Amino acid sequence: MKKIFSIVATLALSVCSYAQLAWDKEMTKDDFNNDKTVISKSENVSYDNPTLGLGGGLKIGKIVINVLGFGQAPYNDECVIALSEVGIADSLFFEWQGASDGTVMAYQSTDHNNWSLIYSHEGNTISTYTEVRVALATNTRYLKFAATGKTAAAFRKIKVTELRSISAGTDEWPFGRAMVDDDEATKNVNITWTNIVAQVSSTDPHFSASLTTIGQKNLINQTTQLTIKYSHSEAGRHSGEIVIAGEGREARIAVSGETKKYDQSLTWAQDLGECTVTDILELNAYTTSGLDVVYETSDDRVAYADGNKVVVVCAGEVTLTATQPGNYKYNAANTVSKTLTVKKADPIIGVTVDEMTYGQTLSEAVIHETVGQVPGSFKWAGIDAQSVLDAGEYNLYLLFTPENECVYNQRTLPVALRINKATQTIIWDDQLTDLTVGVPVRSTAVLSSGLPITYAFTECLLSIEDDMIRPENEGEVTVVAYHPGNNNYLPTTVIMTVFTISPNPNVTTDAEQLTPQQLREAQKYMHEGKVFVSYNGHIYDADGKQMK
Repeated sequence: MKKIFSIVATLALSVCSYAQLAWDKEMTKDDFNNDKTVISKSENVSYDNPTLGLGGGLKIGKIVINVLGFGQAPYNDECVIALSEVGIADSLFFEWQGASDGTVMAYQSTDHNNWSLIYSHEGNTISTYTEVRVALATNTRYLKFAATGKTAAAFRKIKVTELRSISAGTDEWPFGRAMVDDDEATKNVNITWTNIVAQVSSTDPHFSASLTTIGQKNLINQTTQLTIKYSHSEAGRHSGEIVIAGEGREARIAVSGETKKYDQSLTWAQDLGECTVTDILELNAYTTSGLDVVYETSDDRVAYADGNKVVVVCAGEVTLTATQPGNYKYNAANTVSKTLTVKKADPIIGVTVDEMTYGQTLSEAVIHETVGQVPGSFKWAGIDAQSVLDAGEYNLYLLFTPENECVYNQRTLPVALRINKATQTIIWDDQLTDLTVGVPVRSTAVLSSGLPITYAFTECLLSIEDDMIRPENEGEVTVVAYHPGNNNYLPTTVIMTVFTISPNPNVTTDAEQLTPQQLREAQKYMHEGKVFVSYNGHIYDADGKQMK
């Protein structure tokens, strides 16, 4: 790797060592030692620290010793420098000092033969450096520095600039007004250039140039026509610069223009007025440009826009605004606003109620929605839901409350309701059927409705009062328990039970009249509207007299 670097460095130095004096670069010691640059010099020419002053440079001449006219004659030395073969000379710059009692001179030549003096100075020794700038002929290829005198002259900061220039026929070009999408406007500008290749660019995309480069090396005072274009693809005020720049030179042309949009108007003659939540509204505003109208609502909770339709979501009042914001070609249109009142819709509902049975509360009713699919709930109107109605036919009302009350109204619906009579049953289990005269027992018969049970007897051997069976005479009797039904209950089936009544062994035959104490201890009961007393198996009247 080091070897490769060494070879490359050697080649680079080789190229530099054989180059002629480059444009716009100060002469160095390497240039002085390059026989392609310094092509001739006299004996007293070197490149080092001059005798007078500080810093390195080109030294011409020597100190001449002469006393009272005897000694060395004044020197007369010179150094010839070759300029680059490519390019055009512009100006020579240098600084000098020294050459007492002598002259410093500079010459130019196109062919190293015909020299023309371009600078000279005669006089006493100058102790400070004098700056010099000399315009060169454009075809100059050689320079000669010369000096005569008794002390050496020093030349430093020797530099030759190359002639390069570019300029525009105008530095500002305003375009007029135009409308969007008009054909692009053009302006022609002459660009004058010398010995340059320049790039053409624009600082604003609305402006462009017909050429991307202008110029050519080694030509003088050439003119190229540049067409500047202004595109009307976007409205607005536009400004920028067309820049022609290269090799340290540039020309700038300020450009400006205005592109305007077209106006448009919006018309919306539709009368919105009122609607219900379930309505579909199509809006018909239009613009002269043909661009789509944009609709907005003041409250999305009431309604929102979807294209050219309004989706209504809840009852209320909302403002609809029609706009057309414009685009690259059209300005925004005027806006038009309208007020829309949204009312709730009446839900389409059909309802029936299943038949019920006496004893059920209205809250147990089975309600069927036969028409409509609006979610909601029903409740009885004007009557308590815990009410139990007698059997019969009724015309009642249901109140329907929709789930979404901002969309639908409540509705009161008439409904027919039939209340059927309830069934009732008698259960007569675990009944004591072997009875003793004068010893009452409780009937175990139970009626599911809770109504009083009706009893019938095949023989009048006993009585049943307040569910108490009271045997009165011995024998066998069949008792029937049933209920005939009423306005709310159906009749029951008949339940029969056979009782056997035996005499009471504790009864005495001579007990005809109860004492007051015995009468108070006796059991009283009613039979056929009369009061009787049962005591020790005998039956007595209300006064305690034994019944025969």
